Amino acid sequence: MKLIKTDLKRMILPLALLTCLGLMAVISTPVKAANPGPFFSISILAPNTNPARNQWSTLMVEQLPKIGIAIDVFDHTGWAQIGPRTWSHPGPYPIPSYAEGGFDILFVGYGWGLDFDPTGLFTTDGITPAGDNYYQYNSQEFDWAVSNYTQSFVWADRIQYGEEIQELLYEDQPSICIIYKIGLYAHNPGLAGWDPLLWASAYQPMENWTLTGETELHFAVPADFVDFHPYLTESTYDTQWMNQIYGSLVERSVLDDRAFAPRIIEAISSSDGLTYDCKLTAGAKWADGTDVTTDDVIYTYQLGVTPNLGHTTYSFNTIYWDNDSVVKIDDDEFTVTFLQPYVFQDSNLGVQLLPKHIWETVAPVDHATQAITWAASEPNKLFGTGPYYLENWDNTNGVIHLTRNPYFVDWYGDDPILEDIYFEFYSNKEGAISALAGGAIDIIDSEFYIQKIDIEGVSGIDYSTVDDPGNQEMSLNMLHPYLGTGELCPISDLESGKHIRKAISHMVPRQVIVDEILDGMGYPGVTHWPKVSIGFDETLEPYAYSVDLALDHMEAAGFDLTITTEETGVGLVVVISILALAGASQIFLLKKRK
Repeated sequence: MKLIKTDLKRMILPLALLTCLGLMAVISTPVKAANPGPFFSISILAPNTNPARNQWSTLMVEQLPKIGIAIDVFDHTGWAQIGPRTWSHPGPYPIPSYAEGGFDILFVGYGWGLDFDPTGLFTTDGITPAGDNYYQYNSQEFDWAVSNYTQSFVWADRIQYGEEIQELLYEDQPSICIIYKIGLYAHNPGLAGWDPLLWASAYQPMENWTLTGETELHFAVPADFVDFHPYLTESTYDTQWMNQIYGSLVERSVLDDRAFAPRIIEAISSSDGLTYDCKLTAGAKWADGTDVTTDDVIYTYQLGVTPNLGHTTYSFNTIYWDNDSVVKIDDDEFTVTFLQPYVFQDSNLGVQLLPKHIWETVAPVDHATQAITWAASEPNKLFGTGPYYLENWDNTNGVIHLTRNPYFVDWYGDDPILEDIYFEFYSNKEGAISALAGGAIDIIDSEFYIQKIDIEGVSGIDYSTVDDPGNQEMSLNMLHPYLGTGELCPISDLESGKHIRKAISHMVPRQVIVDEILDGMGYPGVTHWPKVSIGFDETLEPYAYSVDLALDHMEAAGFDLTITTEETGVGLVVVISILALAGASQIFLLKKRK
């Protein structure tokens, strides 16, 4: 009897293993192949400037083959190589696939403001080279919704058309939104006088920023500086530091609930939302001491609709003004008459002013290169009406040094509180955190994706969080023969291209990215419309992570899911994970697939 008990005891482990193996056999018998195909291949384009994006772009390179989409090239590169393949493509047009010099899928992040307007980005009139619609998305229904949205002055109508815009983006998926970030700015505990939301929206000048006991501030950013003209910036970082140099007629104000308020004008009025009567503030001067006049305003607005400048919002500007929109009354007074109503017309008064006496001798086509040349050799040429001007650009070390504008007080009434501002490039968050702890840096940009655990217990470091007014996404080339037009799919149809885009969207493990890569500092993405922007549709749900749903869409495009590669079923690690903790099975499954 004792021998029998011993034999039974010895049999427990083999029986358990056989049970597991039997369970594996059941689980690993697929209804659809786990790795079908591959049916076609694409290339991935991703900037190498963001440590968190580096992780989820790599994750997606590993996810897509699971639904039969192979990866030819994972081009992890800098902005200088990305622009010419996308929004700055030199032609011929349309923008082709990656193999032909364009792109298939681009991982990119966008920073928007409190008001979202997709004009020029997704509308047909903005298809590159006319504008920034490098997606090459073409939908008359979408254009109609945007046109109504931008001219809806009744709140309910504006929200209705905004929801239609979001529904179309959600259905058509020209951009596959990954996450909405919660920004975390690690900083010196003595930092005050700033608005994280306005800063994240690239709106805020820094004249009221203070740092206890200091006259200068050092700001760490994760990318080098490449643009030196306010109309040609493609990077939020360049926009933010240039906002300290170039002022505008109106500016978003913390005192007015972040609404636009007069900046360098003392009076502004309009009876119809089209014509605005303006008067410059007495004593308004450029940072070289020269008076600001109506001629500078006329020059600025005409430059904004000059086609060969390369302006990043040229196609948008031409909708609302032309060369005759600003009419001079005298040196201080003028009118601005816009071509059509716009629900965000105040933003069209927020164009950053350029000093005519500095720029008028430079041909518009040469502005970009001239700005870089001056930044390197004559930085005193880069100034505006803002609180600071460019003192120096250290291209070797990636440092922008701004100095207080001595003439700012003449029209603003007070000097900027800090004397000097330094924007400094750091290649990784560890170096930036070390510099902050050591006192060399005073604030670290949220794009380093610092997590609370990174700075817990570190003496002398505080932080501020903000729902970021932007998104991280995959941009898709809507003229790609598989991803866009669907013409090379077994069922050659536009709907097939849409099914493939939806399949890709279902392969994005958004919640896992938020939980594991961002440490909870974000929200699963839904559409390009920022979560923090007015009119965000809370009823739309993120595309759920599901291999089965993704494969359903691949099948709807005509692909044969019975064609398999070597990997099928679920591995032993997953089985053990399911047995150990059933509630966490999806997370374990995703980790396995990484």
